[in-house]
Amino acid sequence: MSTRIPPEVWDHIFEIATHVPYILIPEIFDKSTFIGDAYNDIYLPALADDFATKRNLVLVCKQWWHLAIRYLYRALLIHDTRKLLSICSTLQSYANGKGAVPGAKPLGWWTERLDVEIRGSAADGERLVDVIMCLPNLAIVHLDFEIWLPRSLYEPIMRSIPNALRQAASSLRVLDWSTRSSDPETLLGVRELLTELPQLCILRCQYMPWMDGVIPQNILSSISTFAVKEMLITEGGIPGECRLGDRQVNLREVIVNAGWNGLESWSIFMCLYGTFLTSVHLTMFDGYSDALFHHLAMIKQSCPNIHRLTLSMIEFSYLSRVALSLPPIEYLGLSMFGVLHNRMESESLFSALAILKDTFLTLRVVQLTHPENVDRLLTAHHDVAIGALETDLAQCSFRIEDHDGNLLLERLKVAR
Repeated sequence: MSTRIPPEVWDHIFEIATHVPYILIPEIFDKSTFIGDAYNDIYLPALADDFATKRNLVLVCKQWWHLAIRYLYRALLIHDTRKLLSICSTLQSYANGKGAVPGAKPLGWWTERLDVEIRGSAADGERLVDVIMCLPNLAIVHLDFEIWLPRSLYEPIMRSIPNALRQAASSLRVLDWSTRSSDPETLLGVRELLTELPQLCILRCQYMPWMDGVIPQNILSSISTFAVKEMLITEGGIPGECRLGDRQVNLREVIVNAGWNGLESWSIFMCLYGTFLTSVHLTMFDGYSDALFHHLAMIKQSCPNIHRLTLSMIEFSYLSRVALSLPPIEYLGLSMFGVLHNRMESESLFSALAILKDTFLTLRVVQLTHPENVDRLLTAHHDVAIGALETDLAQCSFRIEDHDGNLLLERLKVAR
């Protein structure tokens, strides 16, 4: 009796063995609210760890190499410029038919995701453009790098990347252009690229691409999530909603970085698009709680249709101060990204939730969105969490969930 396993079964096994949640289409859309630093801190390490599994699969035997190689190249994560040359050489060789089985797709054809996070000098930095040129089916691109080269060498590389990405224009769904570059020609290239991405759903930029705050029509009709790390609108004064006319607007979600600056520019942006938004994620990077108050007031005034709000704060204690300033929402996501998630911060979190229980009748779900915050409550501050949930919050009308959507109280009972 033959025990040969059909290739389709092996494909299913490899799919399960190499799966990392929320890194590919369509799962990444479930984490659209966190696209940026928070998302990268959680999921890119998992993607890096998964590489060892994929590499081992292709080394088992020749048959497994042919079956599993597509999974090895499905997502490329580049942290080291020294690897650019080898990656580029491999991709170009297979694109030219060297080493490939006749009729098989080139390795780059399978790549759906590219993450580039590089800091340092790079004699082979120009190879990044060559790598991108070998990846025609990219759906997700995350670029956050700083190559230490002379300006005369660095800027030509940056200017070439938008043009290289054009070959994947029809498949690109998520673009995180977080690379710091103020070169006018590079920024112009990015703006021109964005007008040629018909399937783009999530866009994140280091700087606001359009200095007057007005997003072009064809981009507005496709993107649903928009994030800018450093918002600055300097041209055209304060535009009114009338400038949008009858244009189709698909934008529903915005990620706002709240700091000591940017409030005026975000106010202009919200004047234009606030009425379309149903979800806002607010990240507070500095230690001034007044900035949080001002941004919440702006959201409350400019976003009448909002029903989801997520807050990332340095301290949970800020929540008690702003609880009564929240807009009437149905979903509230909370996370603390500071290093001092101590007992006092846990107590502040549940004190604020007790306030919300008595004042926000529209609230249906409160979710702790960062795994590390949940882990601290399950371990170091278990008694604080379960005590609050079984007493002060026992009769609250909203669910209190962990980052995966499970009831936090049930997780705490299991962890006893």
